[in-house]
Amino acid sequence: MAPQTPEELISSLVANMAFMLLIAAVCGYMLYHSEREAKRLLTTKKAWHPNRPIADEPAALRRHRLQLIILYSVFLTIALLVVIKDFMVILELKNRSLVAPQEQQASVSEQTGSGGHQAEPVVKPADPASVTDTTHAQPSRPSRPRQQARIDPDKAAIVLVPGGTFWMGISDDERDRAIEDCKTELTKHAASCTGWVLTEQPRHQVTLDPFSLDPYEVTNRQFERFVQATGYQTTAEKKGTAEVRVAGQGWQETKGVTWRHPEAGPDVFASGRAEHPVVNVSWHDAEAYCRWAGKRLPTEAEFEYATRAGTQTIYWWGNFSPGTRQVANVADESARTILPVILAGYDDGYLTTAPVGSYEANPFGLFDMTGNVAEWTADWYDGLYYRKSPERNPTGPSSGDSRMIRGGGWNDAASGIRPTSRGGGVPTKRDTRTGFRCAQDRSK
Repeated sequence: MAPQTPEELISSLVANMAFMLLIAAVCGYMLYHSEREAKRLLTTKKAWHPNRPIADEPAALRRHRLQLIILYSVFLTIALLVVIKDFMVILELKNRSLVAPQEQQASVSEQTGSGGHQAEPVVKPADPASVTDTTHAQPSRPSRPRQQARIDPDKAAIVLVPGGTFWMGISDDERDRAIEDCKTELTKHAASCTGWVLTEQPRHQVTLDPFSLDPYEVTNRQFERFVQATGYQTTAEKKGTAEVRVAGQGWQETKGVTWRHPEAGPDVFASGRAEHPVVNVSWHDAEAYCRWAGKRLPTEAEFEYATRAGTQTIYWWGNFSPGTRQVANVADESARTILPVILAGYDDGYLTTAPVGSYEANPFGLFDMTGNVAEWTADWYDGLYYRKSPERNPTGPSSGDSRMIRGGGWNDAASGIRPTSRGGGVPTKRDTRTGFRCAQDRSK
């Protein structure tokens, strides 16, 4: 059976190198022995064939040595080819680990999907006593949901984001912590965490021109206006299914789930969720809405830049979990019964989505760039893109199988809500944890 793991491949490589050295030793010994035999025959003037002149013997011996050289050269070539093959397989396996989100997150496709980070493990509802806390902050008392006046996204002015240069991706210092957080949060996929986080490297400088960005995620009310004006049918409505979190089964493709009926339950307007972010929308749906609105989806680089908002810390509010500060809708105390990992001591007041603008804006005046719902961006997904990304206004690969998802959602904890965290989903992916907002070139 061909080796499948890095350990098996390395063992095979060592064995093949030992085989190659053995053949080289045997070859050298035989050549040395042949040379000694030639000298012995010439000095004793004995021939293999008594009737053949002695002068012919060196030619016969040279042919003998040439045959030995050819024979053992073949053995050495075979051994060397096997070693080269193992090296190539190891390199390929390493590359595949760097693009793991397209394989494991895979099912970022129609089956498991990712809300902007990794595909979440299928788990049973956790007993509160057994829930793992992933927080680097000191334990704090759960806070109350933030009360604020109702905002009107339709009347909110689009935010002018200044151009600038920033460091995109994760630093070496932050990388190790991110990997450990990921392993804690996604125990069933812990082996893939290193590969996932490494897609955020190398850290590199990016310069962006000024652009504009919606301050809020697109709401159900806004999306309804688009549907009424165009008669548009979403991917979920055409396919008849979308992903929701089912108790005891994780994320499952479920019939009757659409943007209007997020859990195949009450209409979003009848249940008072008109100002919640629209979900169960595919990349195609998001792109169609933004185009109708005279805008576009933000690029991956624009999204990370806008999320960081000029800060240098891990999160825009600091290096640790928020404690009692109401900054984002993420996996919190209220989710102890349905999510395997939460931010201990933090309570954002909502089990799933929250009305847009319910939490603090970042320094650029943008809301919910972290949490609430993960968001579609314009770029194709490529786990190795940072190795070749242009420095100015990168727009992602020219083609691919999945589109980039950023920001993390209500179901993500410490690792998934980092501004550098990358995830992908096939363009038809739709679930209750992914939405979008629109961007616009500054000149428009």
